[in-house]
Amino acid sequence: MKTRRTVALMVRELGNEFFDKIVEGVEMAANEKNFNLLVIVGGVFGGDNRNNVQYYLAGMESVDAIICPSGSIFPDDEGYEVCARAAKGKQILLIADKYKDYTSLCYDNASGMRDVMDYLIREKECERIIMFGGPEHSSDANERIAEYRRIMDQHRFKFEDTMLSRGDYTENCIDKARELIENNPGAEAIICGNDRQAEAVYRILKEKDMEIGKDIYVVGFDDTGNSQYMDPPLASVRATTMTLGYEAGVLAGRMGEGENASDKVLKCSFIKRESVGFDPYRALVVFEQRRNVTVNTVFDVPALTRDFVSFIFTGDEINYQSECQKKLLEDFFYRLLNRYLGNVVRRRSFENLDYEMSNIFERGGTEYIDCRRMFRVLDSIYAVYCSKEISESSRRELVNLIARVKRKVVDSLERRSSNMKKVMDSMHWSIVAFSDAILEIPPDSEHKYEAFMKALPLIGIINASLFEFEKPVLQEGDDFAYPEKLYLKAYRDRRGIYEIDEAHQLTRSADIMDYRYMEGGRNHTFFTMGLHYGRYQMGVLLVDIDEEYYTSYSLINNQIDLALSHFIIDPEVLQEGRNNE
Repeated sequence: MKTRRTVALMVRELGNEFFDKIVEGVEMAANEKNFNLLVIVGGVFGGDNRNNVQYYLAGMESVDAIICPSGSIFPDDEGYEVCARAAKGKQILLIADKYKDYTSLCYDNASGMRDVMDYLIREKECERIIMFGGPEHSSDANERIAEYRRIMDQHRFKFEDTMLSRGDYTENCIDKARELIENNPGAEAIICGNDRQAEAVYRILKEKDMEIGKDIYVVGFDDTGNSQYMDPPLASVRATTMTLGYEAGVLAGRMGEGENASDKVLKCSFIKRESVGFDPYRALVVFEQRRNVTVNTVFDVPALTRDFVSFIFTGDEINYQSECQKKLLEDFFYRLLNRYLGNVVRRRSFENLDYEMSNIFERGGTEYIDCRRMFRVLDSIYAVYCSKEISESSRRELVNLIARVKRKVVDSLERRSSNMKKVMDSMHWSIVAFSDAILEIPPDSEHKYEAFMKALPLIGIINASLFEFEKPVLQEGDDFAYPEKLYLKAYRDRRGIYEIDEAHQLTRSADIMDYRYMEGGRNHTFFTMGLHYGRYQMGVLLVDIDEEYYTSYSLINNQIDLALSHFIIDPEVLQEGRNNE
């Protein structure tokens, strides 16, 4: 029987939209292509040595290929070399980054930047465009900057060194953003290395009372979930993270099977929003004016429909449910505009509207839709339509139609809001209950590991395996290798909880991903939790934590460390650890 492969995915943290979407995308590929997934949460290399230890799990014998968003994990070239040593000859796929001859999966940064520059230059007639690029060690950042410089040179626009600065891909680079803006008082537009750096730019521009989208244009990159909720909504180059994760999973799965893999580039698209002075609602008026000027001019309803749906729809394209909702919503707007803005053909009868609205806006149906913007689209259609001479019955028909749609949206929002509150309340309560439960376990209890496993479902963990080192290891420096011997103390799955007696514990660290002990051999996604107390490494816990707990991952890990340190570490060592802290 063919052995199912295991792919390791390195991530810096959970609770961060970029990494969470990467995980979700790779999970989809793992389920579709039937391979196991080990998600290794290890922090920024060199920044937290306790967590960095987890990256060495990627070199285990049970791992067949490694996915690494290296630009987000390694601050310099030395980190890449550490990764290579830890991988022990395994195939490595770099995502959103390039280094030496490693196989890479990247965004088409050049085409995204060309779209941005073309819009700013041709549509907005900008010449003094400055750039707040990403860090030097990121190949993505360097490609975006290189294309920006090329286009500036191509148009023979004046360029000075002060027009280009670099941030660190976070919103914390406030000082760099302030310096760039103050050094370029006549700037017409700022292109940012990513959306998080754009948040820093927004803060400085608002401090200076500059109106974004009018006094100056701002563009981000990545089109993260927050960009559409910024004030004003941020125009950004959409580089869909979930798609990146999915394609990485497919490619790494093939690499794990021994296939040769070549570099791959994913397309990007420029999403125009108010931060660059784009107002999709004006398109309605423009089309109406064109129709009045020229007889027989036909509205470009399909294009207008796509603009509207792109503007109000916030879901990820790779998600099946969101794709279905997109198609339903496009059909809805297509026929709405056909009927009320006078296109030449109606595709279908309009009488099925209520049924189709139910498909779009049923329970949870607004999850992928920015409802505030959808209301504005509907109000704009009504305003343009009512500017014409129409009968009272037609006006009333449209008013009723828009009111019915809004009611559907509000009902769905209320249901989803109520459900989300329940989830959040449950999550906070469960973390407190979990902490109480594990702290009450006596350290000398004969069945302390069983009691610990019983508490895990309080935080959504059904499958878990707890491995200890033969004895706690004091970590000093960056270099660390897992010891030869690891002891599987206990595991649990949906069938029950199992404590392992001394005679039958696994002793090879390579067996840490032995799926015989995980849900009867079925493929699952497992996350690593490093077990440590101070600088002492105690072992590793593998869990299949639910997505809703990602934001509390570090808190849960700390609670587990606290409880297990009383089981594992000698009291004298504990005291030494406290003194060292």
